[in-house]
Amino acid sequence: MTTSRVATCQFEPSLGETAANIESISELASELPETVEFAVFPELCVTGYDLTDVSTVATPVPGPITDRLSAVARDSGVALVVGLPEADEKSVYNSLVYVDEHGVVATYRKRRLWGAEADHFEAGTGPVTVETPVGTLGLLLCYDLNFPELTLEYGREDCDLLAVSAAWRQSFERDWRLLCRARALDGTCYVVGSNHVGTQAGRRHAGDSCIAGPRGDIVAKTMDGNGVASATVSLRTLSEARRKNPVRKSRERTQVRSE
Repeated sequence: MTTSRVATCQFEPSLGETAANIESISELASELPETVEFAVFPELCVTGYDLTDVSTVATPVPGPITDRLSAVARDSGVALVVGLPEADEKSVYNSLVYVDEHGVVATYRKRRLWGAEADHFEAGTGPVTVETPVGTLGLLLCYDLNFPELTLEYGREDCDLLAVSAAWRQSFERDWRLLCRARALDGTCYVVGSNHVGTQAGRRHAGDSCIAGPRGDIVAKTMDGNGVASATVSLRTLSEARRKNPVRKSRERTQVRSE
């Protein structure tokens, strides 16, 4: 794994305006430094967060929407982690796709559905990892962040980073950054968290997108409104964090003794 950068991007999607939202993704991706390997965007940002019509706006993966995202990745030179409603036969999933210039590399389906989401989406069934130029990446969506056992699964996969795509409301704003930091610390990994800003379907979103380092500290964060933030991913920083906080090795020893 080489030293490079990752980014978080936040914006206010327009409900149902897929073309406009992809254009916003493209504009933000074009602002990123050349050394950024991948950028994380918010949950369901391709369509906006509105549960009333997810079945009509859901898209196949791969499909025309991911083809357009792949073109953005090609033009910007940055792989994209983007939230969208996925149609798979008769089921609809709240999904996160990792897309590069060649197409869809991986698709993660949200496992912990929040509130009314369970009335509109099927739940995903397992973790998904991606091998990236900066290390092994695990994918999570919003409410998944509340469950440390999901991060533990990624720890067993030796993940170096987690991408968390969210539509986190202002009423839970304090939880968002706390949980990003906590999952980075207990997973001894980087957490790249991207959240919506603005108001959609009566929901006021908190923004506050950030990147947490493997010691649980915030190493980069966005300002108010649409914007981007990036940070270096360092193998040395990961190794030092895991030496000082050897939870992975301690867990492995405990598992061996219990067997």
